[in-house]
Amino acid sequence: MAAADPGPPHAGGASGAGVSGGVGGTAGRRGPAGCLVAVLLAGLLAGVLATGLVAVADASLRDTKVIGKVGQPASVRYPDGRTHHAGIVEVRTWLFHRHRPYELVLGSDPSLSYGHSVTFEATGEGPPKIVAVEWRAEGARVRLDSGHEVFVPAQKFLGGR
Repeated sequence: MAAADPGPPHAGGASGAGVSGGVGGTAGRRGPAGCLVAVLLAGLLAGVLATGLVAVADASLRDTKVIGKVGQPASVRYPDGRTHHAGIVEVRTWLFHRHRPYELVLGSDPSLSYGHSVTFEATGEGPPKIVAVEWRAEGARVRLDSGHEVFVPAQKFLGGR
C-alpha cells in the first residue's frame, strides 16, 4: 500500500503557522500597523476634503457694506426714468472676514446690492472715498480721493442693472 502524496511542502512547517490563505491563515486580515495606516489615510482624506469645502465656502460667500454713496441729481434724466446711485462697497469673505477688492457699483437700487460693478483695489490709506460724480447722458465719471477716475457708460447701469 502506497502512502498518500502529502503535496508540496509549506513554508513554516506542517502546522500551517505563518501560511497565508490556508486554514487558520491570515488571508484578508491586516496587522495593527496596516489598520493604523488605513485609519490615518482616511483621516487625512477627510481633513483635505473638509479644508477644501471651507475654502470654497469662504471664497463664495460675501459680506458687503456700503461705505459711500452719491445719488444722481434731479437735473440729470436717463431714458429709463429711474434715479441712479454710485457707491463704494466694501467686500469681505463671510466666513473669515478676509478683505476682498472694493466694488464701485452704479445702478438704480439705493442699497447698491444690484447694479453694474467695477472691482478695484484701494491705493490710499484707509477705504476709498467718492469725491465727486459727474452724471452725463453718456455715463457717469466717478472721482475718488486717491485721484483715480472711473468712467462707466450709461448703457451699463440703465434699465435696473
